[in-house]
Amino acid sequence: MPISSGAEVGFAFGNLTGQNKIGKYVWIQDRDFPMPKQLKTKPRNFPQRSARERAYLYIQQKIAGRELSAGSAISEVALAAELGLSRTPVHEALRQLLGEGLLEEDAYGSIVVVRLSRQDFVELYELRSVLESHAVSKIARHPFAGKDLERLQALTGEIRALRNQLVKSRKKMLNGMQMRRFEMADISFHAFLMSIAENTVALKVFNKTRYLIRVFAARHAGHNAEALARVHGEHLDIIHAMAEGDAERAVRVLSRHIQTSQQERLKEYSYWEHEALLRDQIPDFFHDERNQEVIDKK
Repeated sequence: MPISSGAEVGFAFGNLTGQNKIGKYVWIQDRDFPMPKQLKTKPRNFPQRSARERAYLYIQQKIAGRELSAGSAISEVALAAELGLSRTPVHEALRQLLGEGLLEEDAYGSIVVVRLSRQDFVELYELRSVLESHAVSKIARHPFAGKDLERLQALTGEIRALRNQLVKSRKKMLNGMQMRRFEMADISFHAFLMSIAENTVALKVFNKTRYLIRVFAARHAGHNAEALARVHGEHLDIIHAMAEGDAERAVRVLSRHIQTSQQERLKEYSYWEHEALLRDQIPDFFHDERNQEVIDKK
């Protein structure tokens, strides 16, 4: 979803004393600004929408917000009660989400949020790289509107602001709320890149690809200041290359950026996959009847 920016940032045409010139554009330094708050999903009113559409959007929002995590069972009755609807429109919405691949039926016939394999993530990142590489190459080869550059820099500035907040707090890692803000800023940056390239079909495929990666990948453990500085710097490098009309460099920097993200996600996936396996295989004798860990007092 779009993020409103409170930063006074961007590019401008012409020459300004003391500013860094990028091609025919002039760099205006970004500044910190308040970050948007994250709210837990609540039933919303969707004016002029059918009951099925309301149910569809509500379930999709709960999946996107990770209130319904991968593998979670879906209760048609509970969702109908939450929305104040009959079961029929909820059932229709679930069938639509099943067809779109966001839900699946398990071995017992229950509807659950889909689980993606390691190979699924590899292929999603390959697709993302192809789509975004084409976009930045196209943008670099055509005139770049100043307002688009300003928007990209504003979105990049949000990541810089998060890093500054982290440094000031003297904490090592972003907390859960801050990581959600980071994800919003990062996704918005890349989605806006795709929109500038003006390929509607590619944008739709990209949005679904990023949606699947974000929702079904393991939650980031939390970035540190170094990781935030790297992402911020890579975003700036992509902007610079496009503004200078250097398509080859823009693609090269973007590909490295996406590859690093893929490696991080696959590492997290392997960790959580291992943890899930251990939880399933560790015998119950590690805990007593009160579910407390048994300590050997020898």
